[in-house]
Amino acid sequence: MPLIAGSLSTRLWRTAEPLPPHFTDIFERNLKRFAFKPVDIEKGELRSAGWVNLRQVLDARLTSKKVMFRNTIAMALRIDRITINQRLFRATLAEEIAKALREKGVGKLSREQRGALEESVRLKLVKAQAPSMSIYEMAWHLENGLVIFSATAEKLNVDFSDLFSQTFNISIDPLFPFLRAERWAKKQNQIRDLHDVMPSPFSPHTPVEVHISTQGEEE
Repeated sequence: MPLIAGSLSTRLWRTAEPLPPHFTDIFERNLKRFAFKPVDIEKGELRSAGWVNLRQVLDARLTSKKVMFRNTIAMALRIDRITINQRLFRATLAEEIAKALREKGVGKLSREQRGALEESVRLKLVKAQAPSMSIYEMAWHLENGLVIFSATAEKLNVDFSDLFSQTFNISIDPLFPFLRAERWAKKQNQIRDLHDVMPSPFSPHTPVEVHISTQGEEE
């Protein structure tokens, strides 16, 4: 696991508010509620996501003792997906349609019959496949509010942010470089100085271009 050993690519977040009242009770309850559950094929699911043990990713029976490390909460987000090979789907469907036409002695199936056959073939193929598993790690330092998530893709981070807020009843803000600088500047009472900063070249021979938008704002 990269958070334990090795290198990793991350997105940084910070909690936007203090811990809610009765945080421990909320935490214990929601750990079970949002723990990973296998894909329910019978309900038509092709994807499932939830928290698992950072050290044992097949363990979704979470408790605070398993995820608390002094003043840090560390868990993993597990996402299972089932994908259907479309070429195999079309070939299998064609066989099933041909078989149904022979059995019914007709030249064409109705829209309802074809739709039911498509669902039957899709369910058959889904049941025959094992889901692919992806693991993304998360660590939250409770004292300074810093949250580390081991994925950089935008969609994954949006999903992570939503699940984090649902689990802990607290929202998080992304820590982009400018937002980090702005937070520091506000503490130092230098926010105007930060906003007045202009880009500077690394080479004295490199010109600096400042583009002005039609609205009169610097880009």
